[in-house]
Amino acid sequence: MSIDIGLRSAIEYIVTRPAFLVAGFLFYVVLYLISVTFFGKKYGKNPFTKDYRRPPEPFVHDTKAREDVLKQRFKASLVPQNLDAIIIGSGVGGLSAGVLLSRAGCKVLVLEQHDQAGGCCHTFVEKGFEFDTGIHYIGNMHNGSVDRVLLDQVTGGQLRWAPMDNEFDQVAMGDPANAKLFKMKAGEKEYVQNLINLFPQEKDAILKYMELIKDASSSFYGIVMLKVLPKILVRFLVVTGLYKIVFRCYRKRYAEKTLQEFLDELTSNKELKLVLSYICGDYGIFPKDVPFFLHAILITHYQKGAYYPRAGTSEIPFHMIQSIEKEGGKVLVQAPVTKILCDEKGRAVGVRVGKNEMDVFARYIISDAGVVNTFKTLLPESVARSSCIYPLIEKVGPSCSFITAFIGVEGSPSELKLPAGNTWVYNTDDINKTMSEFLNLKADEMEDVQIPFGYISFPSAKDTEWEKKHPGKSSVLVITLANWDWFKEWKDEKLRHRGDRYEGIKDIIGRQLWQQCVDLFPQLDGKKVYMEVGTPVTNQYYLAAPQGEMYGLAQGKARFTADVASKLRPDTDIPGLFLTGQDTMTCGFTSALTMGLVCASQILNRNLYSDLLKIRKQVKKIDDLTKIKSD
Repeated sequence: MSIDIGLRSAIEYIVTRPAFLVAGFLFYVVLYLISVTFFGKKYGKNPFTKDYRRPPEPFVHDTKAREDVLKQRFKASLVPQNLDAIIIGSGVGGLSAGVLLSRAGCKVLVLEQHDQAGGCCHTFVEKGFEFDTGIHYIGNMHNGSVDRVLLDQVTGGQLRWAPMDNEFDQVAMGDPANAKLFKMKAGEKEYVQNLINLFPQEKDAILKYMELIKDASSSFYGIVMLKVLPKILVRFLVVTGLYKIVFRCYRKRYAEKTLQEFLDELTSNKELKLVLSYICGDYGIFPKDVPFFLHAILITHYQKGAYYPRAGTSEIPFHMIQSIEKEGGKVLVQAPVTKILCDEKGRAVGVRVGKNEMDVFARYIISDAGVVNTFKTLLPESVARSSCIYPLIEKVGPSCSFITAFIGVEGSPSELKLPAGNTWVYNTDDINKTMSEFLNLKADEMEDVQIPFGYISFPSAKDTEWEKKHPGKSSVLVITLANWDWFKEWKDEKLRHRGDRYEGIKDIIGRQLWQQCVDLFPQLDGKKVYMEVGTPVTNQYYLAAPQGEMYGLAQGKARFTADVASKLRPDTDIPGLFLTGQDTMTCGFTSALTMGLVCASQILNRNLYSDLLKIRKQVKKIDDLTKIKSD
C-alpha cells in the first residue's frame, strides 16, 4: 500500500510540473528519432513523383461508357493476382487511398456492396432526372489549394469545378411562405462584411466571432496530430496529459466548449445566433452539442466560396477508378464483404465476398465501411472486442439520420431561374429546442408531424454540364433530419414492398418538403413531375449505413476528447487492418479525402502530406509558366 501511495505521489508531482513533462516529451522524441533512423521500417514509394495531370478530355456522357467504369460487377476472374491491399467500400476515403497506394506500386482491389461505385459521391438517374446522394457542395477548391491539388493528382486533372453563386447559402427563417432571408457571401472579407451589413448593431460581436473562428480552426492541427503521429508517442501525450500543453485546441478548450456556449457569450440576438449556426446540418449536430472548433473549420472551409463538380458528383469516382486501374488495380461492385478474415494471431489477412463466400487475401485490409460496420459486423467478435476502438462505438454513438425528397421538375434551370446555391429553412429562431423536440417525437406521431427544417439544393443549377445531359428538366433535393426509431420497423422489409403505412408517411413528409420549395421558389409551383422520398431505411439499403445515419459516428464532444480522437485513426491496433473515411477524422468529403492520404501514409511509412506539398510547389511553377506563355 505504501509503495502505491508513493508511486501515486511521484506521478502527481511530475504531472503538476509541466517542465518535467516537456523534458520527458523531448527525451522520448529523441529516442524515437534514433529508433526510426537506425531500426525503423523502410519508406514506401512516393506516389507524387510527378504531376499526374493531363489536358482535360471531353466529358463522357454516354451511359454505357460510364457504367463500364462505375458498375464493374464482381467476378472471381476479375480479381487481380498478388494483391497488396483490399479496400472495403468505394467512398472517397477508400478510392483516394487506393489511387495513392496504386501509384506507390501496390496492387489494389476495391470492393463495393452497391451496384455502383462512389459511396456518397454516386449519382442515380430516374425518369430522366439525375440526383446526387451525398456531396452537395464543397469548399476550398480554388486553384492552388491543397485539397484541389490532391484531387487533381488522384483524378489525373480530369475533375473540373464550377463555382457556385457568390451567395452560396441563404437562411430562410420563419414560415417558408413569409420567411426572412439571410444570404451568405463568398470571400474572406466579403463574408464578414455581409454579416455586419445584415446585423449592423452586432458588429463587435461578429468581429469577435470571426476572431474565434480563425483561432479555433487553426488549432485543429492538434486533432490531426493525434491521428498521424506514431501511436506510442500519442499515447504518451494523452496518458501524461502533455497534449493539453502541446495542442492549442485543448488548451483553449475549443474541443470542449460548444458553439452555443460561445454564441451566448457574444450576443443575445436570437436571429444572429441562428444565422451564425445555420450550417450545423453539415455536421449533423446542434449548436448546444457541437465542439466549437468543428464549426470553425467548416466556416473557414466555405469562406472563399463553394464549388460543384462539372458533370456531377459521379465524376469523382469515375476518374479515381480509372487512376487505380491504370496501375493494375480493380474496383468491383455488387461485392458485399461479409467478413474480414483473421489468422490465429488476430491479424487481418483477407475478406470473404458475396453469397458464394469467395475468400480473397492481401497484405493490408483497409475498411472504408465505417467503424460500426467494421467492428460490429465484419470482424470476428473476439478480435473486434480486443480492440481499443470497440468500446468507442457506444461512447460516441451514431450521427443522426436523414430523409431526402428527390424531385424532378419540368423546365431547365435557366428557364426556372434556379440558384446555384443552397437554402437552409428554419421555421424557428431556436435550433436546439425545436430540432430536439422534432427528433424526440414517437414513431406513431410521424403521420401528424410538422417539419421544422429543410435543406434545399438544385443539383441541376450547380452542374454547368446539366443542360447538355438533361435538356428541359431540373432536379431538386430537399433534406431534413430524422430519427432511426421512426422507421426501424421496416428495416428488414423488401425494398418497395414495405407497406401502405410506410408509403403514407413518406408521402406526408414528401409533400411538406415540396411545399417548402414552392413557398420559397414559387416558379416551381405546378412543375413537379416526379418525386421519391428516401428514408433512413433507404439509406441503410443503398449506403450500408447501419441506422441510416448521415455522417457515421456522431460529431459531438465525446468524439473529440484526446483519448477517443487518438484511437479513431487509420492504423488500428489490429495488425493488418487500417481504416479510412470520415469516421477516422470528422465528417464530410474533404475529411474523407484527407484520411485516404493519411491511411496510405501509414501503410507506406512516409509523410505523404509533405510529398503533396512538394508536388504542389511544382504544380504552381508549371501553372505560372503556362500562364506567362499564354499571356
